[in-house]
Amino acid sequence: MIQAIEPAVADLLKGLPRELDNESDRARLVPALQFALTTYGDERRPSGETYVEHGRNVVGALSELGIVDTDTVIATLLHDTLLPQFKVTDGALIKHFGREVAALIRGVKTLDDYSKQAGRNRQAAPDNTDERQDRDTLEAIRRALLSIIEGDIRVILIRMVDSLQDLRRAANMPLDLQRQVAYEAMYIYAPIANRLGIWHLKSQLEDLAFRYLEPEKYREIARALDEKREVRALKVERAATRLRKRLRDMGLKATVTGRPKHLYSIYRKMKRKELDFTQIYDIQALRVIIETPEPAAEDAAPKAISKDKKLNAKARKEREDNERDLCYQVLGAVHSLWQPMRGEFDDYIGSPKANGYKSLHTAVIDSETGQKLEVQIRTQRMHEEAERGVAAHWLYKEQDTQVSSSSQRQIQNLRELLVTLQEDEDEAGVLDMSKLEERIHVYTPTGQIVDLPAGSTPIDFAYQIHTDLGHLCSGARVNGKLTSLDYQLQSGDKVEIIKGKRGKPNRDWMNPSLGYSGSARTRSKIRQWFRQQEREQNIAQGREVIERELKRLGLLELFTVEDIAHALKYEVIDEFLSKVGFGDIHTVQITGAIAVMQQALRAEDEDLRPLFRPPTSKRKGVTVRGMEGLHTRLAACCHPIAPEPIIGYITRGQGVTIHAQSCDQLKGITDKERLIEVEWGTGGEKYPIPIIVTAYRRGGLIEDLVSTLRGQQINVPKTKLVTTDNIMKVYLIAEVADITQLNWLLAKLENLPKVIKAQRQSWS
Repeated sequence: MIQAIEPAVADLLKGLPRELDNESDRARLVPALQFALTTYGDERRPSGETYVEHGRNVVGALSELGIVDTDTVIATLLHDTLLPQFKVTDGALIKHFGREVAALIRGVKTLDDYSKQAGRNRQAAPDNTDERQDRDTLEAIRRALLSIIEGDIRVILIRMVDSLQDLRRAANMPLDLQRQVAYEAMYIYAPIANRLGIWHLKSQLEDLAFRYLEPEKYREIARALDEKREVRALKVERAATRLRKRLRDMGLKATVTGRPKHLYSIYRKMKRKELDFTQIYDIQALRVIIETPEPAAEDAAPKAISKDKKLNAKARKEREDNERDLCYQVLGAVHSLWQPMRGEFDDYIGSPKANGYKSLHTAVIDSETGQKLEVQIRTQRMHEEAERGVAAHWLYKEQDTQVSSSSQRQIQNLRELLVTLQEDEDEAGVLDMSKLEERIHVYTPTGQIVDLPAGSTPIDFAYQIHTDLGHLCSGARVNGKLTSLDYQLQSGDKVEIIKGKRGKPNRDWMNPSLGYSGSARTRSKIRQWFRQQEREQNIAQGREVIERELKRLGLLELFTVEDIAHALKYEVIDEFLSKVGFGDIHTVQITGAIAVMQQALRAEDEDLRPLFRPPTSKRKGVTVRGMEGLHTRLAACCHPIAPEPIIGYITRGQGVTIHAQSCDQLKGITDKERLIEVEWGTGGEKYPIPIIVTAYRRGGLIEDLVSTLRGQQINVPKTKLVTTDNIMKVYLIAEVADITQLNWLLAKLENLPKVIKAQRQSWS
């Protein structure tokens, strides 16, 4: 088959992972490569790379993580084909490569689209600061992640590696694009890589992004590292040789190497601990990887798990205990060679990090030379998981993609954290992805590990265990001692909750500034409790808030509660009112919605002026006592209609204007001589009255209006329909015989299905 394809495709095939070097995979890959070459041509990305080169490089980086199934490779090669310039449709991708590939490509493009849209928004508001612009970009991508994480995790894996490849070529990009790519990598994809345990990606993303976000700091640390690199390398190798010899003497097989410390981690430690570069001891580091027997079959293939699950669980426990014992033997060897530094030991095997990371960390000092050294100790299996994280357990089949149970837990954990971030956004208006890394581990009284956000309190712990336990929480013991409910838990704490018999949440727990909760999820559960308990009260209070605001603005007769609810996209009015009453919807949002509706009405009024222009012709239905042939017109302010009591006002050069005797305009008239008596005539005059019918959108409304008017033989010379969201407004001129017929018509129209109100309108 390879001989029958063009040389360019053959070259691309050679650059793909060896795992795909078989006939069945080639049968799918060759058409994909041909499609890529035809679609992309020689077009280049902003980095100068061709789209074909970029796709192949991203595939290579994914291959390093062990992600080499055919669908993912094809989607990666073609992930830019949905860009507008290539004119490829979703349907074409489904037809040629199947729904799964198309879904992956569409997901990657969604993330890219959010980023570009944020860029366009920034260009539309050039007065924004760089910080605000960058935050807009991050917010857009975060929102996309919150939806994509519920689908195929491979979308994010592809996009993370795509981001890494962009960073590798960022030197050729414009400065503003360099910054945008670096921000996405540092504040979106590096934290997610860390949460999924993919250290191999996290460290590269952070270092490269650091180079473009803080170029001066990057160069400063890089220069400091280069100055004595050879001397440090010699010292580290000397220490590694000593440790290798000691481990061989103990009969342990292990690889001991100098561990490169990446620049951004040095910078973070300097910043966090306010230290100078010379005070960072773990720039020199050793990594010990212990050789162990191959993993049991059940870990490599979940379907191969024995029917005797208890036996398998026992075997896994024995293997884990054996690996931990080996790590502690190595730890003993390290501490026998060098003096351990107080407070610089971490057991991430007994208490793994939230992303599943397992290792022993220690820091030692050579008493003879004064050399400080950090040492990491782990098994080969732990090392694989630390470098590749969730990707280390990925199992691919021809038509089925699944992950191991440990990876599923990591992915579920990430989903839960992203939901928590979404709740944080509801409170603060901004999502903070750094919280993906800020976690602590505490223990229940029975020794179970509970993962919580840093800054959590006993109340957060209670709600994490069970919502009802949180509601009943009245006190807590931490490490056997009574403590306050606002105490900030530390990793390793043992927490016991004291339950009240009829306890209930305290409103103060919802206030982040009071420190009773460090978790937005906890506050969300407390809010939900109060909503359920006080729903009717909140609805009444919400209605009062809105009506008070409308009254303050003098718009109580113009807009209703329902108008504002629909303007804020709420279909269920009670739900809207309860949120207003509870405080989830603030007054500023209500006044904003009113302002938008007023603006829309002003625009509508401009369009309707020709429709609602008062008639100026001589009226036959009005008699002016003692005078004949005078030009008369109905006043636009009150537009009277028979048999309302009326009065005439002589205007200069415009004849007589007919007002209702109750018209407010007459109260300010000082020249009473210009008022004259008038009366309705008996000539069967029809009076054109402007009417507005407001209704929820529905089919058949216009037909019902026409039928009602036709039944009374009411002529309608002018009409106009305006639709805003799900609200319809019908503006019409109805020619009625008298006020009795007008009142009947308004009542009839208002009783039609879905009609909110029908009201007479003054002339513009």
